[in-house]
Amino acid sequence: MSDLASVWEINNVQRAWRWITSNPEATYKRYCRDLYTAYAVADDVSLADLRLRLRKGTYSPAHAAKILFPKSSGILRPYSILTVEDQIVYQAFANVVAEKLAARVRHRYLKEVFGHLYAGRRSVFFYRKWDRGYSALNDACRTAFERGYIYGASFDLTACYDSVDHGVLRHFLAEIGCDKEFAGALSGYLSHWTATNHRVYHDHGIPQGPLSSGMLAEVVLQHFDNHRGAKREIRYVRYVDDIRLFAKTPIALRRMLVRLDMLSKDIGLFPQSSKVHIHKIIDIEEELKSISNPPEEVLTEPDLDQEKLRRRLVALTPHCRIAHTTRFKYLLGRAKPSSLLNDRLWKVLENHPDAYGGILRYFQRYKMLPASVAKRLLDEMSREPLYHAVHAEMVRTGDGRLPTRFRDRFRRIVKRQWHPSSNPPELGAVLGGAAIRMGLLTYAQTRYAVLKHPDWWVRTELINALIPKYIGAPSLEGILNSGIRADHVDDVCMMAAMAIARTRLSVRAPSRDVKRRAANVLREFGQMRRRTRDVCGIDQMYIQLLGSDVAGINWRKLFEGHYRRAEQQAVTCRALVTTNLTAWIPALDVLNDLLLASIFAKCPAFGSHSIGSFGTLYKNPAFKTGLPQTWKMVHQIHEKRLESELAHAIVKRTGKPTGRIKFGYLRTARRLLRLAVSELRTHFAL
Repeated sequence: MSDLASVWEINNVQRAWRWITSNPEATYKRYCRDLYTAYAVADDVSLADLRLRLRKGTYSPAHAAKILFPKSSGILRPYSILTVEDQIVYQAFANVVAEKLAARVRHRYLKEVFGHLYAGRRSVFFYRKWDRGYSALNDACRTAFERGYIYGASFDLTACYDSVDHGVLRHFLAEIGCDKEFAGALSGYLSHWTATNHRVYHDHGIPQGPLSSGMLAEVVLQHFDNHRGAKREIRYVRYVDDIRLFAKTPIALRRMLVRLDMLSKDIGLFPQSSKVHIHKIIDIEEELKSISNPPEEVLTEPDLDQEKLRRRLVALTPHCRIAHTTRFKYLLGRAKPSSLLNDRLWKVLENHPDAYGGILRYFQRYKMLPASVAKRLLDEMSREPLYHAVHAEMVRTGDGRLPTRFRDRFRRIVKRQWHPSSNPPELGAVLGGAAIRMGLLTYAQTRYAVLKHPDWWVRTELINALIPKYIGAPSLEGILNSGIRADHVDDVCMMAAMAIARTRLSVRAPSRDVKRRAANVLREFGQMRRRTRDVCGIDQMYIQLLGSDVAGINWRKLFEGHYRRAEQQAVTCRALVTTNLTAWIPALDVLNDLLLASIFAKCPAFGSHSIGSFGTLYKNPAFKTGLPQTWKMVHQIHEKRLESELAHAIVKRTGKPTGRIKFGYLRTARRLLRLAVSELRTHFAL
């Protein structure tokens, strides 16, 4: 089998999708999570169709949406959002590359190379856990220092991902055994995905953000590992494009730096000369700048003392400049909003726009912003945006959190700055969504923005902002029905289909012109005729979660009058379980609510249950005794929901902030569901 044929082999395509959904990188998932959920609704059908188009050569990539983040230097870092299918195709190529590369470089893992370590085909994740690699890197540096390698230097590359030449990449792909057709197809896709928002195409660069890019970077960066030489004189460790060197004498370091500079010129990459500095190491921990060495004392106490935490944050920002970026961000993530910190953080943001994410998320912990914060926020928003990503986060911070007297000014700013034809993607999506929610756009303006905005990712975000409350059900139905037919990017059609299902609107006739991916979604929700009429969405959800041994249960018999609603909710749960466990728990809780209503209707001895009121669980011992496994499952899922950041701001029983539900909980949930399903099957003879 050729390497190109290996890309579209069904197991490889399925593995690519699995690794994309398990990607632990939170920033990228923030932009793609809803897209993943929509794709997962009908992923088996969609993956089969994608594989067929790849095999026939009819697959065509879309352009990437480009988000620009500020860096500490003041320049911008591009971030590329690919459509779901483009991510799957890119990952399918990376899977083939990873297998070939790992055989050649695995012996260096956790010894010299510590980043983007391939985990292997059977792993849940594409890469090994980054924190273990980073910890091993720090240990290797400490060991070198303890053995007398007391001189250090760093060799960092400028814009490494953006600078990788596609010809150089094809050269190294051939070196690891990839055939010419494979390398040519991949570089062709990369040229498309690295094009600018103005459609300027390059023959260099790999998109920053997607999971797959790290593996392609390793293909090129291994050139340094293979040809650096001087293994006895130098201790060499590499974490992606950051190379750290340790030696016993300065001259040995200088020789190695010259060697690495020559190697970088060999492959068309450029070192950051400002960061190359030979120095004697006095304190290895200061050199490593780890957040846990030495540990932050304020975090070691049983109860987090917010006053001590605030004092530590002040100490880490002398003259309102961040002295230790990693420690500052880590501690700020644990801080509760306080007037004692607010003014200082605004000044820190002025000096460090690259820290905008943590600082503005700190302000977002306010349910309602204090007047001083609201005024400062609106003052900042009134200025001409310098960093559009920062401005977009400011809009998010103000949206829904401003005191009444500041809301008119916020509305005026949003309306003045919303320019659908010229706003960059992230700012356009946030401003457009806020404008829709506040009723600032006419129907014609809303329709134009949702259907005609030049960036496909912005169109998906604006669709997510639409609900009947804002523009009326008939108008929304018209826009969404156009979306499932007219858009040339499948992800937009798919999101329009999800919106139709979510709002329970109708698919207008004729249905034959609905785009294929949208039709797949709508069939799963029962809003278009299935190819196989007898498929049960509830059955499919439990089979996906628990395996084929739970197939064939007559859920229609159990749910009866609630069946239609329960099936739609089960389809949503099926999509969320692999993409967003934080949302899956509340969604499953809703399905359990319908389950309780059905059970109590069939078992009068249990009493009565009102949908939306889980007091039944606690006030009715007959249910707990009669169906103990079902009671336990419903009870524990409901309690877990209270920990989700999508349900409440704090966990009532502990007072701690809610957060994201970790995927590790899925193992517990599966066990609870399996026992409950078995009990229901027996009790009701399903």
